[in-house]
Amino acid sequence: MKIGQLTFHAPHNYGSVLQAFALSKILQNMGHKSEFINLRPQSQKDTYKIIKPSNKGIRLIFKLMIYPLLKKRFNHFERFINDVLPITVREYSSTEEMRQDSFDYDAYVVGGDQIWNPVCPDFESAYYLQFLPEGNQAKKVSYSPSLGKTDFDKHTQELIAQWIKCFDSISVREKRGAELIQTLTDKKVDLVCDPVVLLDKEEWSKLAVKPKFKKPYILVYFLDNNHGSRDLTEYLRKTTGYEVVIFNEYMRDFFKPYHKAYSASPEEFVGLFMNASFIYTNSFHGTAFATVFERPFITAIAPDQENARNNNDSRKIDYLNMLGLEARLYTTGSPSKEYLLNVDFTEACKRREAFRKDSMDYLTNALNKQ
Repeated sequence: MKIGQLTFHAPHNYGSVLQAFALSKILQNMGHKSEFINLRPQSQKDTYKIIKPSNKGIRLIFKLMIYPLLKKRFNHFERFINDVLPITVREYSSTEEMRQDSFDYDAYVVGGDQIWNPVCPDFESAYYLQFLPEGNQAKKVSYSPSLGKTDFDKHTQELIAQWIKCFDSISVREKRGAELIQTLTDKKVDLVCDPVVLLDKEEWSKLAVKPKFKKPYILVYFLDNNHGSRDLTEYLRKTTGYEVVIFNEYMRDFFKPYHKAYSASPEEFVGLFMNASFIYTNSFHGTAFATVFERPFITAIAPDQENARNNNDSRKIDYLNMLGLEARLYTTGSPSKEYLLNVDFTEACKRREAFRKDSMDYLTNALNKQ
C-alpha cells in the first residue's frame, strides 16, 4: 500500500524526527511503501534557526562562541530529514499550497507528536487532512497524534470536531486527549503508544551510533530551563560518581566539567540514551527512550502533580503510571543513590509489550479496514 504520512518530521528536535523515523520504519516493516509529505511551515523553520532575532546580549555572544557546534548539529538534522527519512521531492509551506497539488496515496497516516494541537506555532490544518478534496477515497488513519493540551475554547473544539469527521480510524497518544476527542465524535477513539515506544529496541540499536565515552555517565536532557535541573545535576554527579553528558546549550553549564553533546546527530542521541548509566530528563521522548532501553532514570515534573496533569507533564505522568513506574517521577528533594540506580523494569516491560501489541493491532486493523 502506498502511504502518505504527515507529522512534525522536520523540526530540529530529537523527539520529533525520531518518532517520525519510528513510525515510518514500522510501516515499511509491515510491507507498505510510505513517505512523508514534506510540509515545512516557515514558522517551524524560524523556530530552529541557529541565531534568532530574539538572541541579544550575552545570549548572542554565547551562541556565537559555540556556533560551529550548533551549525554541525543543524547540518546533522538536515541530513537526517532529507537523507534518512523518506520525504516527497516537493516541499510545501502551508495547507493552502498543498490544496493546489494532487496526491494519489492509498492511505494517509497522520501522527505522532503534537500535530493536533491548533495552538502550536507550526500547526497546519493539513495535519487533520484538510488539504484533501471532499470525497477522497483513500483510507485516513491517525496514529498517536497529541493535542498537547485539552483546555481548548469552544470554537477550537468545534473546529477539531469538524476536522476529525474525515478519519476512518482515530487514535491518540494521551488519555486526556482521547477523552476530549471522544466527546467530539461518535467514532471509537483508541489510545496507542508513541512511535518511539512502538519501534523495538533491536531496531533502535541499528540506528544508534555508540558514544565515545568509556566511563559511566549521567545523560541530562531537558526541553527547557526549569525544575531545578542545575542543582540536581550536580547532586547526581557527586552522588553517583559518574560523569555528566548534556545536550542543552545552557550558559550556566558551559564552564562545568560536563561533556557537551551540543552537536549530536539524531543517531548519536539514540546511542547516548542506549548506553547511559543514568538518565535525568523532563522530556516525554527522553522518558520513552529511558524505558525502551531500560536505563535507570528520573523524569522531572512540576512540584504540584495536580497542576502537572493539566499541562504537558500529563503525558509523562500517564505513561509512567501505565508502566507502573510512577515512582520515577521527580519533583523535589535529594534522592538516595540506591533509589536512583535501582529500577526494576520487569513489570514495566510486560506492560510496555502489551501496549505495543495493542497499538500494532490498531494500526494493522486500521490499514486493513475495508
